[in-house]
Amino acid sequence: MARVILGDAYSATGEAWQRGPGRVYDHLAEVLVAASPVALAGRLVLDVGAGTGAASRAIARAGGRPVAVDLAPGMLAVDRVRRPPAAVADGRHLPLSTDACGAVVAAFSYNHVPDPHIALAEAARVVAPGGAVLTSANAADDDHPVRAAVDAAAAEAGWRPDPWAKDFRATSMPQLATVQRAVAAAEQAGLAAEGHVIDVPFPHLDGEDLVTWRLGMATLAPFTAGLPAARRRALERRALELLGEAQVLVRRMVVLTALI
Repeated sequence: MARVILGDAYSATGEAWQRGPGRVYDHLAEVLVAASPVALAGRLVLDVGAGTGAASRAIARAGGRPVAVDLAPGMLAVDRVRRPPAAVADGRHLPLSTDACGAVVAAFSYNHVPDPHIALAEAARVVAPGGAVLTSANAADDDHPVRAAVDAAAAEAGWRPDPWAKDFRATSMPQLATVQRAVAAAEQAGLAAEGHVIDVPFPHLDGEDLVTWRLGMATLAPFTAGLPAARRRALERRALELLGEAQVLVRRMVVLTALI
């Protein structure tokens, strides 16, 4: 049931994701793809938890042939005519045969499942020998003042975190949030993986950009979409007020790579 609710929440986010978080996650996907231990050019590459297509686009720019899966059909529907072939599926039960592709890229998706070792093992199943599995997750100390500012402004406007979000942050996110935990999950999946932390700065994003990023997250986007335009603008102004002078955003992510 929890996975259905998670998929519904991201489906309801849809276009709001690409307007806000997409400006951050598109670049993070490029950084993950660039960390591949094998060349992706010419390979069929599965984008797991594809969302609005950040990793698929990065794979294509690297010369790979992306195909996509995601639990949320509303995310896969964004810009559908220009997207690669896609299917609605759980990353722990992929609709591909064994050795079907040359690599799996899972950008910030395996940290959404309560048992990431199962998702990693399933990724390894569908990758042919000589390929690779790449995944990224939020580091445990990845934070920025805009998170607290937007949450506080939204709470003043009547928002309350959904139970799935609280559960996700408490149980799923921590499991890949350090190199040690991520490597341990890979070992549990039977993979010999390397992990490292990468800091990715976004100096071009100002305070308004940062607020738009946070309001487009699946935890908040369905709530803000239901607000009248005037209340939504008031929420944005209040978040900017609480944020004050914006610090440069630096996302810290754990990257895990494994050769198959």
